[in-house]
Amino acid sequence: MGEGNAKPGGRRSLDEIMRRMAEPDFTVRHRRVPEVPETGAHVSPEMLAMISPKSRYVKKWKRHARRCLQCANVFRYYGISIS
Repeated sequence: MGEGNAKPGGRRSLDEIMRRMAEPDFTVRHRRVPEVPETGAHVSPEMLAMISPKSRYVKKWKRHARRCLQCANVFRYYGISIS
């Protein structure tokens, strides 16, 4: 299946996706979850993805995220205000 006969929204080949990754707007549309160091001192992106922004877990980590750039970026990625 080449570029010409792929249906909009259909499956694409890996080569086609790799070519598209070089386009500037690709990274804007397909953002990745920010990297968080593998220590217990940072918010879990998996937990933020699954729970309500009004949960105790989120409220507990908001204070930390105000002082930690990596955690603040994860909160922003999910659209959760840290103020």
